[in-house]
Amino acid sequence: MDQLFLFVNAVITFVETRIKGKIDYNELAAATGFSLPYVRELFAGQTNKSLYRYILERKIANAAFECRYTDKTLVTIGMEYGFNNADAFTRAFKRITGVTPSEFRKMKVNLKRAKLCAGVYGVELPVLNQNESMKGEENHEK
Repeated sequence: MDQLFLFVNAVITFVETRIKGKIDYNELAAATGFSLPYVRELFAGQTNKSLYRYILERKIANAAFECRYTDKTLVTIGMEYGFNNADAFTRAFKRITGVTPSEFRKMKVNLKRAKLCAGVYGVELPVLNQNESMKGEENHEK
């Protein structure tokens, strides 16, 4: 089996099992056996997406699911997914989906399940307004 395929599978599995809270990049590097810069380079090369962007999108997809299907407050959801405050959560959510979490909740969007990699499924990322969500990606990787 292709080693790059296994590497991407390992990174995606690592992220999905730790999606709530803060992802420890050093733990990810140790789990893959590569340096963090090399992990970022390989992941971006294989997925055409930075590791930071992938993690942010997965957090927002899962948060969107909770916004839609739970009665938790939006602040609680944001905090559970590692955002420091409501503003940070709202800005990230809007950057990815094109709408705020409260607008999303009111829309009652039906979310689907998507195959993320071999054997790993998750919430499909809802993008409701391409223009907003495609604005410049900030580099927040540490």
